[in-house]
Amino acid sequence: MYRETQIVAFLKNAPGQLAGLCELLRNKGINILGMSIQNAEDYVRGLLKARELTGRRIATAASYGSIIRDSEDYSVIRFVVERHQTSQAVGVLEEAGYPVDTTPVLVIVLENRPGSLGETAATFARAGINIDYVYGSVLSGSERSLFIVHVKEEDLERAAGLFGAE
Repeated sequence: MYRETQIVAFLKNAPGQLAGLCELLRNKGINILGMSIQNAEDYVRGLLKARELTGRRIATAASYGSIIRDSEDYSVIRFVVERHQTSQAVGVLEEAGYPVDTTPVLVIVLENRPGSLGETAATFARAGINIDYVYGSVLSGSERSLFIVHVKEEDLERAAGLFGAE
C-alpha cells in the first residue's frame, strides 16, 4: 500500500470526452493506473437523497431540481496516474480547461484471490476507519489486483499505518 494523489475532474457527459482527456495524457506519456467515472447527475441525486434521509436538507426542493438539471451534462472522473506524473497530469488538464482537483488516497495492491479485498476492508473496520469509496480492478488469472481507497483525510495517516504504507 502507498499514499497517492488522486486527480478529480469534470467532463462533459458527451461522446468523445473521455477519449479526448485520455489523448491529452497519452500525448504527454502519462499512464493511468486506475479510474472511476460517475455521471454527475447520479452523484448529485445520491448526495441530495442522503441529505434528505438525514434531515440535513441544504436547499429547497426547487433548488434541488435546479442543481440536478445543472449536473446532467457532466461526469465526475477520479483517477490515479504513475506517481511521478501526478503534477504533470494536473497541469496538462488545467491547461486544457478541465476543472481539476486532487485528493489524497491509498493505493492497495492485493493478492488476487477470493476474500482479499474483504479482509482489507475488515482491517479498516476494526480500526474504526470508514472507507468512503473504493475502485479498482484485476484481470482474470492475474496474481495481483489494484484498488484505490478513499478515507477521510483525518484518517489517512492511521489507515496507511495499518499496512505499513510508504
